[in-house]
Amino acid sequence: MRLHRLEIQAFGPFAQRQSVDFDELSAHGLFLLNGKTGAGKTSILDAVCFALYGSVPGARQGGKRLRSDHADPALAPEVVCEFSARGRRFEVTRSPQWDRPSTRSSKGSVTEQARTLLREFVDGSWVEKSARNDEAAVELGDVLGMSLDQFTKVVMLPQGEFAAFLRADAKERRPLLQRLFDTDRYELIEDSLAADAATARAAFSTAETELGHLLRRAEEEANRHLAPEQLPEDGAPATEKLQQLHSSVERLAQEAGDAVGSGRRTLEELKSGIARQEMRLADHADWLLLQGLEAEQAAGANDSRRRAQVLTAHRAAELLQSSIRHRDQASSRTEESLQTAQTAFERVARHPLCGTYAPDFASGKLELPAMGAERAQELIETAAGSTGHELGRIRALLPEEARLKEARAQAERLLQTADQFDRRYEKVDAEAEATRAAGEQFAVDLAAADGTDSDVERLGQQLKEAEAVAETVSAYGACRARVDSARRVRDEANALQLQLKQHWLDLLERRLEQSAAELAHTLEQGEMCPVCGSDEHPRLATADGDSMVSREEEAAARREHAQAETAYAKSQESFAVLENKLAGLAAQGGETEPEAAATAVRDLQDLLGQAQEAAQNRARLRGLIEKSRDELAALLSQGSELAVAAAGARSDAEAAARQADQLEQKIATVLPPGGTLQELAEGLTAMDSLLKQCRQSLGEYTYALATLERCSSELEDAIAGSEFGSEADVLAALLSARELEQAQLQDRAYASLGQRIELLQASDRVARARQAQTEGEPLPDEAQLEELRRKARAMETELQAVAVRHGVLQESAEQLLGYCRRLEAAAASLEPVRARFELVQSVADTVRGLGENERKMTLTTYVLAARLEQIAAAASERLNAMTDGRYRLVHDDSKSGNKKSGLGLHVSDEWTGQRRDTSTLSGGESFMASLALALGLADVVQAEAGGVDIETLFVDEGFGSLDEQALEQVMDALESLRDGGRVVGLVSHVAEMKQRIGAQLQISKGRDGSTVRMTTESPILQPV
Repeated sequence: MRLHRLEIQAFGPFAQRQSVDFDELSAHGLFLLNGKTGAGKTSILDAVCFALYGSVPGARQGGKRLRSDHADPALAPEVVCEFSARGRRFEVTRSPQWDRPSTRSSKGSVTEQARTLLREFVDGSWVEKSARNDEAAVELGDVLGMSLDQFTKVVMLPQGEFAAFLRADAKERRPLLQRLFDTDRYELIEDSLAADAATARAAFSTAETELGHLLRRAEEEANRHLAPEQLPEDGAPATEKLQQLHSSVERLAQEAGDAVGSGRRTLEELKSGIARQEMRLADHADWLLLQGLEAEQAAGANDSRRRAQVLTAHRAAELLQSSIRHRDQASSRTEESLQTAQTAFERVARHPLCGTYAPDFASGKLELPAMGAERAQELIETAAGSTGHELGRIRALLPEEARLKEARAQAERLLQTADQFDRRYEKVDAEAEATRAAGEQFAVDLAAADGTDSDVERLGQQLKEAEAVAETVSAYGACRARVDSARRVRDEANALQLQLKQHWLDLLERRLEQSAAELAHTLEQGEMCPVCGSDEHPRLATADGDSMVSREEEAAARREHAQAETAYAKSQESFAVLENKLAGLAAQGGETEPEAAATAVRDLQDLLGQAQEAAQNRARLRGLIEKSRDELAALLSQGSELAVAAAGARSDAEAAARQADQLEQKIATVLPPGGTLQELAEGLTAMDSLLKQCRQSLGEYTYALATLERCSSELEDAIAGSEFGSEADVLAALLSARELEQAQLQDRAYASLGQRIELLQASDRVARARQAQTEGEPLPDEAQLEELRRKARAMETELQAVAVRHGVLQESAEQLLGYCRRLEAAAASLEPVRARFELVQSVADTVRGLGENERKMTLTTYVLAARLEQIAAAASERLNAMTDGRYRLVHDDSKSGNKKSGLGLHVSDEWTGQRRDTSTLSGGESFMASLALALGLADVVQAEAGGVDIETLFVDEGFGSLDEQALEQVMDALESLRDGGRVVGLVSHVAEMKQRIGAQLQISKGRDGSTVRMTTESPILQPV
């Protein structure tokens, strides 16, 4: 990668556009960047980094502070860098985010976002590649092949950092190497192996826990049955121990089973003897019971025969009892039907129309049973025929009477309706006249109303705009106060950081000037000088003790300035945000006077209220006019309808009256005086209903009388054919319900007694008892039998306990057998888990520097150690040349105490043949070693980045610590870097460097910003 051109505008300390032609400097191969402290030498390098990566290294990375405070506020910050890489030529233009003055407000600002333009020189012309920040970053990353960290270590060699790297221990070197060389994949391997080891450890622990759990459960199960002396020894293997437990429990189960079998046989024999004696006692009890039942049967034989005769007579009388009951019921029904018929005849005789249509009933000649049923039937039919005929004639005229009433009522209703229509017509006519007058008045009021309908909308919009302006004015006032406060804070922070910066630069410059005195202050007679190695110090550099600046004072001043600069950046950012907000409010009318804005709102609110009230009044009048028109039309239409309806009602009333007169004349010919057809019809209907009741009750009486005669004849015939002489004999033979129930119970009890005797006589128990009695066999003793029963119960209880213990032991033996099998399977499966755990854990420990890793070196450290070894080898070539073959840098991977090894670095002194720590080098030797280390690192990183050619290098400060010979050797080493067209830029304050190097890039600082001037004069002093 070679730089061709760099242009800087409003960036860092450079206010105006500055241009650097690296092609012209390249013709000299070696050039010098010099200038006073704070002039901007580092800013030149920052501009290159910003152009290529969009950022600057280290603490200066806050992109919003990249713009020059010396530049015109409207001038955009910009960096243009033209370079070549991988055979291609590019131009990249970048501008950081910055705040430009607002064009709308004199006090506001607008934030301009960062922008990038990437072009490539193709076929003699520039071709745009990308104008997007992200796309350009990807394209540049592919072309450069290295990150910003790598670029700043390879192209821009910071001697201070490499001096610290040279003196650091292994732990401090690791972060730098990790940033330069991508070792994330090796850390991922370490983490992955650690995770695998944790998983394998968890699996092994789970399997081992399961094995122990099985053994504990087996021991708990066996401890329930075994005594302590029966348990196996604790040192026995788990499988063997579990098998011993199973055998012991199984032996106990076998012993318990044998005891159960023997006890059961003894118990069965005892129970068999008890059963035989109990059966002998039961047989004897049945024989005694049979003797008692037979004696009871013989004593009740006579009573049983008498009960049989009484029950037989009762059953014969029961057969005749139903005939007597039927005869009595028929007699009762006959009396009841006679009373019902006589009552019906009397009701007909009392009816008002009886004398006209049933005179025989009115004369009282109809009486039963004096009059025969047939004669009574004839009189009823005659009266019913006369009544039915007249009722039919009257019912035929009933509709005419109803029509007469309806016609009279309709005529009356129609006349009333016509009168109502007339009254309603008069009322509607009056309402129509009033409505017409009101509508005319509303029209007059509407014509006199002020304003138009568009006023409300116009004034409403104006009020919204005025209220928005008032809110903006209020927000503008508050924001203006905040802007003024933020401006004061920013100015104070800027003044403070400038003061602290100048203080720090003054301290730094004084410390650099008295570095020799500082070194001399640490020397003692007889001790070697770290610069020249001499143990004699004839003339020590001196300085004013009161003006000596220590490292701690300079570092404290630098930190104070960094803190102040950060605070200033934050205050500037806050001020810019508030200024943008204030400009936006001003553009929206925020600068209007608050009182004027409030007055405008109040005036428009009043006008809008008046306009709305007028609009509501106009809308009300229009509604009233429209409503009066609709009401007038409806009233006129209603009046016409009422007039027509009144005329029609009077015409219909006259027609209904004529129809009523005609019907009245027709009904008068048949209607009796003093009544109505409906009343006559109702009377005849009641008369007809009473005659029907007479007919029905007469039929019931005739049927009941015939039934009575039949039942009496049947009863007489039944008594004649029975064993009874009269009806009284039959009634005497009948038993009451209680007597019958008692006799039946006694009869059934005597029969049941006979059945029990028959069953006992045929039973085996009685047969065995008779045989034993014949043979003279004695009865068992009850006390001895009860003793045998108690003994059997005790034996059975004991046997049940033994059987339960046998079952528990059998179950425990089965469980222990299962535990044995599971334990064998678990032990077999544990071995591969154990082997994998030990293997994975060993590998994980090794890559993490633990376990058998003797050097305690992690995998990442091992990779970094290989890179450090390459760097040390590359650096030794240049250091050897700079020190006339005396020194080489050697990588050391040995341990130091308990610390992990891998990133040690020593210097080998070929003059003494000894290796020693790099911290023992003198100041000049440390500078040469640091420079060699930086160049070696650049070579290794270059190879790591894919072999990118680095044709432009920058070497930072540090030459002031070299004596003339060392400086000559270093310059020779730097001259060697020019081989192959490489360009080397040196950043230095040393005056001798200005005399030795003709091509110079001089940076001068001033109140208006820094400037860049390039000189290519021949050096004043050439190296000897």
